[in-house]
Amino acid sequence: MMASFNIHADQENRVPEFRKGKEVSAPLQQKRTVLGVINANGPHGRGAKPAEKKGSFKIHEDDGETFPVLQELKVSQPVTAPVVEPKVASQKTKDASPLSPKLAEQSSPPPEPENDVSMSEVYQSPMQVDVSIDSSPRTRSKAIAERILFDMDEYRDDIYDYLLEAETKHRSKPNYMRRQPDITYTMRTILVEWMVEVAEEYRLQTETLYLAVSYIDRFLSLMSVVRAKLQLVGTAAMFIAAKYEEIYPPDVGEFVYITDDTYTKRQVLRMEHLILKVLAFDISSPTPLVFITNYCVSFDFSERVMFLAMYLCELSLLEGDPYLQFLPSVLASSTVAYARHSLGMEAWPADVADSTGYQLSALIPCLTHLNTTHSRAPHIPQQAVREKYKHNRWHGVSLVSHRPMVFKDDVLVVD
Repeated sequence: MMASFNIHADQENRVPEFRKGKEVSAPLQQKRTVLGVINANGPHGRGAKPAEKKGSFKIHEDDGETFPVLQELKVSQPVTAPVVEPKVASQKTKDASPLSPKLAEQSSPPPEPENDVSMSEVYQSPMQVDVSIDSSPRTRSKAIAERILFDMDEYRDDIYDYLLEAETKHRSKPNYMRRQPDITYTMRTILVEWMVEVAEEYRLQTETLYLAVSYIDRFLSLMSVVRAKLQLVGTAAMFIAAKYEEIYPPDVGEFVYITDDTYTKRQVLRMEHLILKVLAFDISSPTPLVFITNYCVSFDFSERVMFLAMYLCELSLLEGDPYLQFLPSVLASSTVAYARHSLGMEAWPADVADSTGYQLSALIPCLTHLNTTHSRAPHIPQQAVREKYKHNRWHGVSLVSHRPMVFKDDVLVVD
């Protein structure tokens, strides 16, 4: 009798949200529609002439350098050894469906996890997810902090200094959209909201979304793109970010599927290659989420403060302008301060200001924009972020009432 195939989740990978695995999603009801709104938009009305039709979108590839897609990974058959069956087996092990003969010869029964997942549960899409690592909502903040890198006192200052230095090296240009002849911030907003929905549907890490948006902005700062290819850029950026951040990244075929087969695998892979060349393979840049995590863990802020800061930061991703002018650390500091203010706490205590290097007065420009963004959030057409943070796993922070943040002579006026 063969043992069932299970995946052991070690302590590092059991940290929820920051390093959690995939859940098995419910079967998809229908294919996700392509971003037709982007293609249907007319000229963006800034007085610029419409882009001339220059034929199909072409990507230059160096001669002689090809990157074939591996269709199948073949593993040579190892020398088989006698399979020793355990003398004592649980009833679950006896009743489980057997492994394939080849897999049974190559693996021994791993420790039984807490929750068994049926191997018959699959997506109605090219990617199949058979098992799930623990992805339950977070436990208490102290238990999380002990497992997070930022809670190591001996390295915390060095890590923070490195992040402050790294964030200045790989930035997008704040006003890059002015040099784009065929796309607008409105189209970018539609694309980012679609990416939020994709990340939720496929249980991708929040950091994957932030990285993908960062790659898009950096790429568009250097390259002009026609509106018909904007979703291709977003899809390839999400593909790169998933391979960088996820434990089990979706296959390229899955990203073709979510575009309703608007693009082919070859197009996604070629765009991936182009993005990496334009970014010079510098894809390890700190995002605002990294700094939010750092602050909340270092100063032992509550989960509710952290989740509300994450919600505000994702709202800022939708807008692009004016938030692209702020460094990730400034945006993160502002969202944390605004979240604490919204929950009736002191916005930016003196010890936090001294440790981060940002005084409250330096955050006023960003806080002013966040005040406007939060007040308008329930009324904008793009509601994906707000719906995401309504769930209990995020403590329903998107339902927190707007509390105005007013400054007078660089001093916060407390109502």
